[in-house]
Amino acid sequence: MGRVTAIARSVMSVTGVTARGAKLNRSKICRKVAFPLLASVLSGGVAAALKGLQTYVDDDDWIEENLFFDSTAYGSFGTCMSFMMVFRTAQSYTRYWDGIDMVYGIMGHWFNAASNTLAFTRCSKVKAEEVENFRRLVVRLFSLLNCLMLRELEGQEVHAESGLKFPVLDPRGIDQQTRAHLLNMKSHSRPEQVFQAISKVVVEAQQNGIIASPPPIVGRIHQEMGLGMTKLQNAMKLASVDFPAPYNLAIVALLSVHMLLTPVAVIAWAKTVAFSGFFSFVLVFCMFGLMQLAAELDNPFRDSGFGFDKDLVQQKLNKALVTILLEERRPVAHLSSSADLIGATDLEVIQARMEQSVYERNSMTSMISVMPNQVPEESDVPHDVKTAW
Repeated sequence: MGRVTAIARSVMSVTGVTARGAKLNRSKICRKVAFPLLASVLSGGVAAALKGLQTYVDDDDWIEENLFFDSTAYGSFGTCMSFMMVFRTAQSYTRYWDGIDMVYGIMGHWFNAASNTLAFTRCSKVKAEEVENFRRLVVRLFSLLNCLMLRELEGQEVHAESGLKFPVLDPRGIDQQTRAHLLNMKSHSRPEQVFQAISKVVVEAQQNGIIASPPPIVGRIHQEMGLGMTKLQNAMKLASVDFPAPYNLAIVALLSVHMLLTPVAVIAWAKTVAFSGFFSFVLVFCMFGLMQLAAELDNPFRDSGFGFDKDLVQQKLNKALVTILLEERRPVAHLSSSADLIGATDLEVIQARMEQSVYERNSMTSMISVMPNQVPEESDVPHDVKTAW
């Protein structure tokens, strides 16, 4: 397995194919490729056997008279099936990118809400220790919220801290009662519970004076959190609702027929046993591989052989939360006394130059539009106009 991985990495480096932001599971990928490979080997073996019988055994041309059919029918069947496969793969590809866009959008809303919450404590009149404790609690809760969101999208339940899977900013820094309530219950709505816990913390902090901003401005925190929760529910649609089963069943039926017809169609034009088996193997593997690829892209949140790296999403948010927490401890940025100032006179000069440039450009355009068929001699053109041309 290690040698296969090394070969795959070498091929990717040579071809320029990268997998940034993706997570590969070799064992699961091998299991998913096993069925298309088995069907392809079976089809190729049948094609090679039929071609061998036709070449070396069938002197009465029984195979040609009873099994061969018009290649146009096979081509029409293949076109119809290819159209359905392309549509299926395109829809799965769209679902894959929609899911990733939603996750990163949710992460952005969590960060905006956390950043606003910390910034609104800047002018607080309460003790600095209380403000710092509030900030540290907020970043822990948002980190926990994002982790539980990712686990919910994976379809996994969390019953203890050991089941978090993704790194959380010091979950033990949250009080024992809240931690037990959020992680050890049998409820299936843990992201919603943490969401409500953050809302309660923000409202209580505003009541106690830790958040000193006016209520309409503080509403920005709840607005960002609401947008994130709305996107989470939309993402749950991709995680919990599969591609329509009737369409999948129709494709599976067509693939089965294709696997049976391909060996007979291939031996009609292939000249040798080896080429019969090879072409039958390739045709069947391509179709079954596309079907497996579409099934893999259907749900980008599933912990399968190939998916986007959710650990990377959690780590990005954790780093961002730590960054804004440390930034709140630093002094407010201000303009240095040695900074270069742009005076009113300088602004007037810049504006005058811009207006002069626009005037010259408009004048040149008008001159060309009035005399479209008259090209002036080079000697008659003033030097400044010639330079502009």
